[in-house]
Amino acid sequence: MLQQLLWTEVLLKGSAGILLALAPGYAAAMLGMPPAGNGFWPRLVGALLIGITAALLFQGAFPAVRMITPAGLIAINLAGAAMLVALLVLGKASNTRRGTVLLWVIALGLALLSLVEISFA
Repeated sequence: MLQQLLWTEVLLKGSAGILLALAPGYAAAMLGMPPAGNGFWPRLVGALLIGITAALLFQGAFPAVRMITPAGLIAINLAGAAMLVALLVLGKASNTRRGTVLLWVIALGLALLSLVEISFA
């Protein structure tokens, strides 16, 4: 039963995450929601849903573990960092220099945290 629940979560969160990350405007229109503006927040949420999906896949690979594994945390952190970097490179993250610097610090912090977690995993 737990495996079916995990696969349901993977399908639901993975499909929503991919849709939000790749086409936030289309997702909003399809769901009847107001437009997302520049798409920063929907894409960030989509990336984190993709990271959570990867964490669930790792959880399913190790069913004896009853908590999130370091591999799951690494996936969530890398997904968030990757989307932040992509949005920063494309110029869709922030309108101010302060916001841009803060987002770069957060993205690099998430990537560095992932490397530390990899060394302990």
